[in-house]
Amino acid sequence: MLNEKFMRAFISCSLRKEDKEFVDFVESILIRNGIEPFGTVGKYSAGPVNPTELMRENIALADITVIIATKRYEQKDILSGKVSYGPSEMIHAEVAMSFMANKPVVVIAQQGTDVGSFIPNITQFIVLDGTYEDLKHKEILIKSLLKNACEMAGNAEDSEVSAEFVDFIIKALAVIGGAAILHDIMNTKKQTNPLVNPN
Repeated sequence: MLNEKFMRAFISCSLRKEDKEFVDFVESILIRNGIEPFGTVGKYSAGPVNPTELMRENIALADITVIIATKRYEQKDILSGKVSYGPSEMIHAEVAMSFMANKPVVVIAQQGTDVGSFIPNITQFIVLDGTYEDLKHKEILIKSLLKNACEMAGNAEDSEVSAEFVDFIIKALAVIGGAAILHDIMNTKKQTNPLVNPN
């Protein structure tokens, strides 16, 4: 287990029954590494609001985002004629939302899934075939990727706490300074105004 306290991972994944086995497989890896799956709209979360708004809110509440990329759409390059299989557009939307929210993004792709061009530019990703033999070969790399993502999230949280503390100190000093200035003004008025009773 990587963490003494569970980190929360927003899980971006397919909800189709055909992909459930691979999604469950990846989530079991996360749980064994001290990461709690969280926030997937339609799986862990529902609400009477626009689903994209709920995604945005849940991503903000998570420590990291884990993308479980499975094949959804057949894609064909019109120039080369090469055919590939990519995840749904909602997965790409959640990657972009997570990136904009400064959340560390971990991507675990099912073998044969083309993750597109954006993901490799923001994070490393690991391809699994869903077997324990393959997992065993890649376990050290997966642990390293998850550990680094959790450390990044922890460091971001520390800096946020530090920024909030600095902001609090500045505001407190402003209030104290403002009170001192007001006190000086009142004392000056008392000394210069003969109508003010010194007693």
